[in-house]
Amino acid sequence: MSLGVETERKALFARKDLVEKLSEVARRRGCSLYNLVNELFEIAVKAEDSGVDLRDFTEREALLATARRIGFILVLEGLWYEMSELAYLSSRDEVLRSWFEAGVLMAKHYTLSNIRVPLRRFLENFKNLMWNISDIVMREDGNAVHISIAVPRAPEHYGVLLANLLEGALTTLGYRVHDKEVTRSVVRLKAVRKEAEASG
Repeated sequence: MSLGVETERKALFARKDLVEKLSEVARRRGCSLYNLVNELFEIAVKAEDSGVDLRDFTEREALLATARRIGFILVLEGLWYEMSELAYLSSRDEVLRSWFEAGVLMAKHYTLSNIRVPLRRFLENFKNLMWNISDIVMREDGNAVHISIAVPRAPEHYGVLLANLLEGALTTLGYRVHDKEVTRSVVRLKAVRKEAEASG
């Protein structure tokens, strides 16, 4: 693939399948492949100069697009805690069931995709979507998995709701929760693969 600039032309080589896909993108956008490639080069150089990891950025953008598609909205953190507490206090069982079902819904995508470790990918994306989570640690021990989630600014009722959401997700991903511990700033769960329980 040859690219030109005003004063110099440089021969570059790229995979044929990528060139064909870029050519199709250029056709859809109504521009030349030359202009599209140079635009991409400019973006890549600016990102590098700014210290932005383009792969990480595009993955996050794709994740946010998925979040919008499945119904996520942005809301002020303090307001979210206040409204969730009011719901929790007025109808605890119903709210816990709703959060469990939300976890089931969120995890279904990962059971249908060809992902090597669905739970790990789910937790990575979960952290990126839930901006009030400061850290997630997942430790595997045979057929058991231990998950610790730090939510330093959240009230304790929110940790209870979060634990229920995660239990719904874990159930969908083939685990059964055996232990849950919720404090003001940390949620801990231990879950075991259902297939291991059945064989044991």
